[in-house]
Amino acid sequence: METAFYLYTIVVMLVCVASGSVSLSAYFVSRRRSFLYAAAMLLFYFLDLALIFQYEYLGQNVEYSINQFYTIDHPQVKMLLALGTLEPMWLILCDFVNEQRRHWRLAPAVAFIIASEIVVLALPVSEFRQWLFYTLRQGFLLWCISFAIYRYCTSKSDVEKARMRRQEPVLLVATVLCFCIIIEDVAMILVFDSSFFTKEALLPLYISERNFSENILLLAFSFFTLRAAADTLRLRFKEPPSADAPDTQEYVDELLPAFCERYNLTARERVILEQVLQGKDNQNIASSLQLALGTVKAHVHNILKKTGTGTRQELTQLFWKG
Repeated sequence: METAFYLYTIVVMLVCVASGSVSLSAYFVSRRRSFLYAAAMLLFYFLDLALIFQYEYLGQNVEYSINQFYTIDHPQVKMLLALGTLEPMWLILCDFVNEQRRHWRLAPAVAFIIASEIVVLALPVSEFRQWLFYTLRQGFLLWCISFAIYRYCTSKSDVEKARMRRQEPVLLVATVLCFCIIIEDVAMILVFDSSFFTKEALLPLYISERNFSENILLLAFSFFTLRAAADTLRLRFKEPPSADAPDTQEYVDELLPAFCERYNLTARERVILEQVLQGKDNQNIASSLQLALGTVKAHVHNILKKTGTGTRQELTQLFWKG
């Protein structure tokens, strides 16, 4: 059994490292901050697992009392590691819905730290204290899920709603596993009879230090991150993707409506932008659309002005950031 838990932990940690590395690569290629946040999320979760790994294998020959079963070792460290995992999730969501207000981006993290400190300092060592300390993580996650649903329901843009609906699998997986995490914590911390925990029976120690639903949730996020990162890397960010490249037009069609709506581009500017993304110069665009060269130059100038970019390359990079 100890070998199984050892291998299980190693596999989850390796997946986090691999996904984080690919996500970081995608960030350096695209400069899309969501990939940087994803890499940070996976790194901090890896460190969280490494801490559990250390406790388990340094404490195998140490006798534990029942009271120690409900203590929270190094609560501040665990708090910061949890925040390092959760806050990037929130920042990814903020970027996705274009929430740029700084206080909104920081408020959940501050609330999480304050609530965790209150639980650690104000409550006596007990099953409820331990359960509440770990359930605050799910409270943070449920806040993210609720905010995503709220933004969807209050959005007046059909294009933005369609863009959000494409992320339904992520939201559904996160919601289901979040409640599974809560149920597992209730069963393990509040229901489990700690009197079975002895020096000879280490299984409860291994189980108590983990939440398998939480592991599955991070593995699912790793999968979604890998898929998005792979798509970005395949589209060759530094140069305009070739029109003949696989899936390029599909991704342009997917991102273009929301991008144009976000920057208030007109229908004509949208057509011009699509031509720019194909790597065409002004003369080729004018010939392709049967427009005067001066008209094309004026439209390109307006697009750059509305998007706050100075060159075609900057415009292309901004587009592929999503």
